[in-house]
Amino acid sequence: MRRRNRPQRSRRTRKKPKPPAKPTQVAAASSELPAWRRNALPFRDLNSRPLIAIVIDDVGLDRPRSKRAWELPAPVTLSFLPYAKDLREQAKAARARGNELMLHMPMEPTGRADPGPNAILVSLSDNEIRQRVAADLDSFEGYVGVNNHMGSRFTAFKPGMETVLRIFKARGLLFLDSRTTNQTVGDQLAQELGVPSVNRNVFLDDDESLAAVKKKLAETEEVARRQGFAVAIGHPHEATLQALTEWLPGLAGKGFAQAPLSAALRKRNGLD
Repeated sequence: MRRRNRPQRSRRTRKKPKPPAKPTQVAAASSELPAWRRNALPFRDLNSRPLIAIVIDDVGLDRPRSKRAWELPAPVTLSFLPYAKDLREQAKAARARGNELMLHMPMEPTGRADPGPNAILVSLSDNEIRQRVAADLDSFEGYVGVNNHMGSRFTAFKPGMETVLRIFKARGLLFLDSRTTNQTVGDQLAQELGVPSVNRNVFLDDDESLAAVKKKLAETEEVARRQGFAVAIGHPHEATLQALTEWLPGLAGKGFAQAPLSAALRKRNGLD
């Protein structure tokens, strides 16, 4: 008995699965920006008025006065010592008030003054310098860059400064040269290495009397009018805090823009 030939069923060709779509490229996320850009306060008034950036050093040790510093009319730039207690909490509180943050890195001075624990010294090996810098940089987060605490000897030491600045560059940080000596190589070397940098123009309180601080604030205004911006460094001393409390609210009326340090750096270096 012959078997009937069954009609052949049409075979359905299975479609090969499509490879997963490649993610479309998007604009660089904020996490991909250098730290100094990522942590900078927004500021757009770069060119309409002269800028004044006030930096308060030595923040974090005297907590009541440090708190008064970050409660000044904002924005003020607060530079915290890495060995301050409750450092992360203090920095968070300062930032919440609308201020920009810096790390105040201890460096060796000339003479016998003590720069504090874990200071960067000319006698250290390159590896020891790297270890100390890394420990200081890891002490807290959210800051735009570093300026030197003391450092009149170390900032004139080119080999050591090159090591330090290369670390700043790798971490995307800016450098403010406090200019504690005319022999500093900090800013010039930073520019050569491609590290965003700016210089201090005025020290407000070498003389801690109220009259002297007010005179230095007037000098800061003159510098800002002349070059388009000024960076003034002070400390949480009583006279400095009092003078700034009285002076800062009147800046806009005099035609100045109170600015964070990152804005002064952008203006100095022609960065958008």
